[in-house]
Amino acid sequence: MQRQKVQTRILLLAVGLCLIAPAQAFARARTRALSPPRVAALHPQARVKLDAAMREMRRRGLRPSVNSTFRSYAEQRSIYRCARGRRCRARRGIYGARRPGTSLHEAGLAVDLGGVAAGRRRRRLTPKGRQMVRIMRKHGFAWRYGLKDPAHFEVSSRRAGYRTEQAAIRAGQQRWGTAQRNPRRRTVRA
Repeated sequence: MQRQKVQTRILLLAVGLCLIAPAQAFARARTRALSPPRVAALHPQARVKLDAAMREMRRRGLRPSVNSTFRSYAEQRSIYRCARGRRCRARRGIYGARRPGTSLHEAGLAVDLGGVAAGRRRRRLTPKGRQMVRIMRKHGFAWRYGLKDPAHFEVSSRRAGYRTEQAAIRAGQQRWGTAQRNPRRRTVRA
C-alpha cells in the first residue's frame, strides 16, 4: 500500500513537470519574440501596423500571443531543419518553414500569432482566430498561407517599399545587425 502511494506521487510529479516545461518554454519564446532588439529589427511599417492591430485586439478582449517576429538567418535555418522532421515539428509546434533566405520573418515583415487555429490534421479557425485574422488583414497583414500555416501574417515587401522579397530580407538582416550593436527600447504590447 505504501509503495503504491509513493508510485502515485512520483507519477503525479512527473506529469506536473511535463506540463510546466512547455509552459515555461512558451513564456520564454513569447518574451524573446517581443524583446527590444527583435522589435527594433522589425520593419518600421510592420512595427506600427502590429502595434495598432494588437491595440484593437486588446480592445475587443483578445489576448493573442506573439510567438515569432523577426528571425536571423541562423534562426530561420534552425526552424527550417526542424520543420522537415515530424517529431521536432510536433515538439516545437511548427506548421512549416521556408528555406533560409526566403522567409519574410528574416525581413522583419512577418509575425506569428498563437491561438488562430485548432486541430492537428484538420485545422480550423477558432472563433477568436477568425477575429484575429480579420483585424490583422484590416491593419495591412496578409494571411498568406491560410490554414497551412495559420499563425503566419505578413506585410507585403512591395508595400513596404522593396522591389523584391530578397531586397527586403537583406535590409532586415542589416537592421538586425544594427539592433544587436545598438538596442533601442521599443516594445509592442501583447
